[in-house]
Amino acid sequence: MDSKGQTMKFKILSMLIILGLLSVLPMIYMGKFDPMALIDSGLKFDVGFNGSGNSAVKNLSNVVTDEKVHVYKWRDQNGIMQFSSEPPPTVTDAEQVVLDPNSNLMQAVKVPEKEEPKAVAEAVAPNPYTIRGMKKVMDDAKSVEAVLQKRHEEQQKMMGDL
Repeated sequence: MDSKGQTMKFKILSMLIILGLLSVLPMIYMGKFDPMALIDSGLKFDVGFNGSGNSAVKNLSNVVTDEKVHVYKWRDQNGIMQFSSEPPPTVTDAEQVVLDPNSNLMQAVKVPEKEEPKAVAEAVAPNPYTIRGMKKVMDDAKSVEAVLQKRHEEQQKMMGDL
């Protein structure tokens, strides 16, 4: 067979592969087809990140529960915070933490209620391309930033309590 025929076969094969991918990608995007399920069913990887043989959680429903979860936390000899479902055999100062799925750790951000507009002129939002409109946009952004900063500080405080 000549090289021209091989080149033509290669082009046809590459076009078929591209058409196959183009027909499968929308199904993957819409969630109708999961290629990782095919890979996971054929290949079993049971090595954790640290090579200890612990496998990662395959399904989020394995983790979520409606019952209270008892967790022990302590610092190991290197000062690293450890968590376990069973108390450590060598550490005596492990703290037991009870995680209740029916409680919120943080309260939701309360959105302030809007006041009724006093006049029709004030009810119309200013044009953001004017000086007055840009000032309003900047003031709104600063108030949102303040709310987000406060929430971030609350989250950091909660993480410090763990």
